[in-house]
Amino acid sequence: MKKSIITLLILLALPVAVFRAQTENDSEVLEFKLNDFYSIKLRQISESEYTDQKEKSEHLRHKPYEVITDVAQAQKMLGERLKRVKIEEDGYDYDRLEVTYKDGVKKMLNIPWLGWNKENNNFVAYYPKAGVLILNNEADGDYPIDLNDRANEHVGNPKYYAFSPDRQFRINGNFDGGAIDGITYWLEKWNKSEKKYEFIEYLEEAADYMFWFNCTQDWFWTNNTKALCKYVCEHGSYYEMELIAN
Repeated sequence: MKKSIITLLILLALPVAVFRAQTENDSEVLEFKLNDFYSIKLRQISESEYTDQKEKSEHLRHKPYEVITDVAQAQKMLGERLKRVKIEEDGYDYDRLEVTYKDGVKKMLNIPWLGWNKENNNFVAYYPKAGVLILNNEADGDYPIDLNDRANEHVGNPKYYAFSPDRQFRINGNFDGGAIDGITYWLEKWNKSEKKYEFIEYLEEAADYMFWFNCTQDWFWTNNTKALCKYVCEHGSYYEMELIAN
């Protein structure tokens, strides 16, 4: 609740974006540093440009991961990897989730697990190829779990994945819960030696509230350095984000 109140105050106090430059076609541009290696350039575009680029880049987009939403099918695929554990704390009993990861290690997570009961469960989705399980958290948002990598501290919901055409970069995201906070997005880069995506930075934090990334949706890449999105907190707004090597 405290986070939502602070977020709302910031949203009301700030304009949609604080821009520092303008392009030749008079389109406002926001530039900010992502980390020591990359910077971001953000410019507002028209709906027609967004639609046109989306159509032209259709062949560059990767197919979404298969998603399992049926409880019985997910239970059959995951078997005993999810276990309901009762714990007692301050005189109260709580249901918690014990996960068996791909390497066989078991770990209890601080999230309720109601089991595979079809009438009463907090299962949302399972993405077999991505190895990601989505549960409903106590804030009515998503709690993603990487069943393949227990060391992954930045697990997102695959339905928000947006890959660059060469798959070197990925926009990841998750909805933690609460209509005010929106979706949290971050950028990742493929680590060839480790064979996994590694966290670069949260887009919202890197922009330092100069742009409200939590209000964006429908991300797609037009090439290996540019991605477009809708800005849903302001009707009819669209943006292009360019990734620049420092």
